[in-house]
Amino acid sequence: MAKFQPTPGMRLQIGASIYEFVPHPLLPRDMGEVYVIEGGEAIIYQIYDRAVDEYIALKLMKFAYRGESIARATAQLQNYVQIPGLALCQRVCLTRASHPQVIALYPELEYAILMPWISGRSWAGFMQDRVASERYQPANAITLAMATAQVMWELEAHHVVHTDIAGSNIVFSPDYRRVELLDLENIFIPQLPARQRQSQGTPGYQHRHLPSEGQRHRAGDRFAGAILLAEMLAWADPAIRAQTSPDAESLFQPQELQDVNAPRFQAVRHAIWNICTSVLPLFDQAWTSKDLMSCPEMGTWALTLIEASVRR
Repeated sequence: MAKFQPTPGMRLQIGASIYEFVPHPLLPRDMGEVYVIEGGEAIIYQIYDRAVDEYIALKLMKFAYRGESIARATAQLQNYVQIPGLALCQRVCLTRASHPQVIALYPELEYAILMPWISGRSWAGFMQDRVASERYQPANAITLAMATAQVMWELEAHHVVHTDIAGSNIVFSPDYRRVELLDLENIFIPQLPARQRQSQGTPGYQHRHLPSEGQRHRAGDRFAGAILLAEMLAWADPAIRAQTSPDAESLFQPQELQDVNAPRFQAVRHAIWNICTSVLPLFDQAWTSKDLMSCPEMGTWALTLIEASVRR
């Protein structure tokens, strides 16, 4: 039994495949650091499969978040891999039953997940890149918001809820036409029992009056989705970017959310009115909603944005 401390070039056999840990792209090679991203619940390594010339993500869950629910969710997620934006449903969960040899060697890998490596920029990362943001125009904003709303509409139509829609969990293509959702471990699927830890969402995207189950609710993505779509639209306004901290990962501070007197709310409303007038009533409805079910359905957002895109 060995402690799991990968180094660049280290190889790991999982089943019939052999993966190689790659060096961090932003650090000197002599530092011996692998390409790794740490999140709240997991550590994600980039590994390389030479046999197919493909990069893969190895998601190692932190101890408090490991459990059989990860394996059950993995099995169910396979049913949704064809939904646009859910490429990460194509995954394998490492368990003692399915991969006894690698778990015996590295017990920390129990309930780790192998899945595609999604390349692209997150929305939160894009907001922090002010050079790229300067090139972000209203047409780009409507295209990206429309693509995002369509993915969330598909989820809602399949009774699937991401439960943590936020700028850090959305990756988009350079042409703004495709998005992928990250962090699917907390996803709500009717066939799955509730996890012990209920998703409360991410600060900056949380409704003030969440039910006891948090955002693990059939309307759980509606408020966070509305805030995200409002961000994508309003960010095309230079005044909104100028009023936002360079290191902000969301447009609103938690205390600003649903405060109709908040100056930022009024500024964002003005920006949306200028960029995509037809969605302003949807944003207002979500902002003043008393609960998640009172927020507009994601299909309404998608259809409104599609219509706005056609009119441009």
